[in-house]
Amino acid sequence: MSSTDARPARRRPHLFLRASGVDPGEAIFWGEAGRYRVFGALVLFTTLMATATVFWAVTIATDAPWQVAVAVALIWGFGIFQIDRWLISAHVERDGVLHRLWLLVPRLAIAVPMGLLIAWFAMLGVGAKEIRQELDVDRLRDASAISAQVRDSSELASQRDTLLAEKAALQTAYDRAAAAIPALQRAFDEECNGTGGTRTPGCGPIAQVKLGDLNAGKAARDAAQRRLAARGAEIDAAVQQLDRRIAASADAASVSTAHNDGVFARRAALARVLAVDPEARRLYHLLEVVFVVVDLVPAVAKVFSPVSMVDIARRQRRARAREELEAATAAERESPDVHAALVYAAAQRAESLREQADARRALDNAYLTDREFLHREAEHRVAQHEAALRAERAPHREMPHARPGRRAFSGRARRRRRVARTPSPLPHSSVRSSKEHD
Repeated sequence: MSSTDARPARRRPHLFLRASGVDPGEAIFWGEAGRYRVFGALVLFTTLMATATVFWAVTIATDAPWQVAVAVALIWGFGIFQIDRWLISAHVERDGVLHRLWLLVPRLAIAVPMGLLIAWFAMLGVGAKEIRQELDVDRLRDASAISAQVRDSSELASQRDTLLAEKAALQTAYDRAAAAIPALQRAFDEECNGTGGTRTPGCGPIAQVKLGDLNAGKAARDAAQRRLAARGAEIDAAVQQLDRRIAASADAASVSTAHNDGVFARRAALARVLAVDPEARRLYHLLEVVFVVVDLVPAVAKVFSPVSMVDIARRQRRARAREELEAATAAERESPDVHAALVYAAAQRAESLREQADARRALDNAYLTDREFLHREAEHRVAQHEAALRAERAPHREMPHARPGRRAFSGRARRRRRVARTPSPLPHSSVRSSKEHD
């Protein structure tokens, strides 16, 4: 024999067969290895796709570390793998389209919502540029609205408006005082020139009165100017400080909108993109169909493939096991001999237990009074046990109450009688006392 012949045959790997959930030896025996290898490859493909898409979805939707995304993806992939293996290995017990389609129900309950969800996350990745542009527009609009709200409706804005109103009132008082000076000056000049009300040239008593009014007006103007200069500077400083505080508050509120790029904000942006772009909307629906179909590939392949020899063999084994179980149950239920033997064994067992309990109580009481009686009782029990063993070993032993024509006890019934009539061992203290007595 050559070295080539002596070398053991290399076993073909059964990775795909094991992934399909069936026994590789059984599939090879019935000539269905090729079909179940294809099923196993589809199961592994669906598992890898589910793991990758869930990892991608977790990384897109959250800011979780990649370790968390990997853990979630592996757990989900393991669940999909087990469900697909169960679906592939489940045998079709009844023929018919409805029974086959019923196998799709648990897989559809998972594939449809997950396919739609993964398609949505995939669209977030495909349209990332357009979504980012929409988010920038939303961010600028929100920042402007928040800044305007802070400047117009905040407490700092009300304080600023109060200070500005006070400065405006001071300015109005100064302007009013300054506007009264020219009229007073003109009345005084006309009175001194003789063109006034008295028509008398020279600065007479009336002119002196008008001069007093002019000086009072100038004093009021100067006082209003001093108040405006003094208080106006304070108001300007306070307004500048309030403006800085308002600007800081508006910037802080605007910064909060800069991080408004979560999954729901991107969903709103994607909805606007899909509303204005029909091509993007068609691509989104196509992704939904693709992910749902890819998730259902193993289930569809199992349901719409012909019944395999493995399924037929399993169906026959189950039917044969069910028939054997029903036959054994019916025989045990309908056989009077077996039933009578079981009832007799149970009665003998109960009687033996009662005798053992009575003997144990008698031995305990005798041990407290007479050791000689204990020794005699032990010898008597041993003799009874040996006689029972000899009687059990005698061939062709019939039931004590059996009628003519009935068969003898079976081996199992005899063993049950032997166990029922076997005496229980004596207590350790009783045996030790009997030895000491000897």
